[in-house]
This record gives sequence, C-alpha cells and structure tokens, in this order.
Amino acid sequence: MRQSPVHWEDIADNSARLSSDADVLEAAHHLVDVYLAFLREHEITGCMLDTCELPAAKESFVNAFRVVIATENRPNMRALLVKTGLTLAQFQDNIGEPLTVQPEARPAGRSSTSRNRADPARIRKINRAIVELGQEQLRLGHVFETAAKIAGGKLFHHA
Repeated sequence: MRQSPVHWEDIADNSARLSSDADVLEAAHHLVDVYLAFLREHEITGCMLDTCELPAAKESFVNAFRVVIATENRPNMRALLVKTGLTLAQFQDNIGEPLTVQPEARPAGRSSTSRNRADPARIRKINRAIVELGQEQLRLGHVFETAAKIAGGKLFHHA
C-alpha cells in the first residue's frame, strides 16, 4: 500500500526549491491530492489503521490540510476539507493489522453466548484505540477549526 514517502519536513528542508508561498501552497495541495487518491483506493470506513499504511507521514498530511483549509475561500469546500482531514484520526501508530470498530454481523442461529469468546487482550487494544481515536479527532478538529477561522476572517479582493 505504501508509496514513496513524502514528508512535510522534506518540503520545509527544500526551501531553496520552494522559492515562494505559492510553491508551498502547491506542495500542500499535492499532499492533500495524494491523500484523496489514497482514500479512493482504500476503504477505511469503520476501521482504524496503522500510520505506516499512509503514503506519507501523518503529520505531513495534517499540516498540508491545515494550509489548504486556511487558504480556501469557499466555506463549503473548507467544510469538506475539514471532514476529510478528520479521517486522519483513524490512522494511529502501532495499530498493526487494521481494527474494525463496527459490530460484526452474527451468522444466523449463533447466540451471543457462543464458545468463541473475544480475546480480552484484543478487546483492551480496541478500547485503547477507540479512546485514542476520540482524542485525535478532538486534536485534529481544533487544528482544522483554527485553520478554517483564519480563512473565514480573510478579506478577498477580486482583481
């Protein structure tokens, strides 16, 4: 799944190559496009995945979304970018194999008192991941809300 890594830090380190704010904004748009392509190719609904599955560093994507949101002048597009950026919360370090956080459909005739009990260690891992998911959603919500406020407060002059 993983492609060649792209890091926001790489963009900052290559400031000679990125000679203008427009270059930085273009790089941020590129990273957002990379993430959108990743989402089109991979179903992540109801799953929590390891950050190593991402095609670039998670914080690089967070920073790219922050920049793109802060510079987007259309409120409806900003809202979509925030919503999409919040899906980054589903990626956490050291998850390992993807975790499904939706209840599984039980085959017909199988009771909840089945002999196949869930592993307590797996239940603890899922519970811990769900708590971290909530915390990460709050953190990202704050980051993206701040970026959206910056965009919302700008005056646009049409030439």
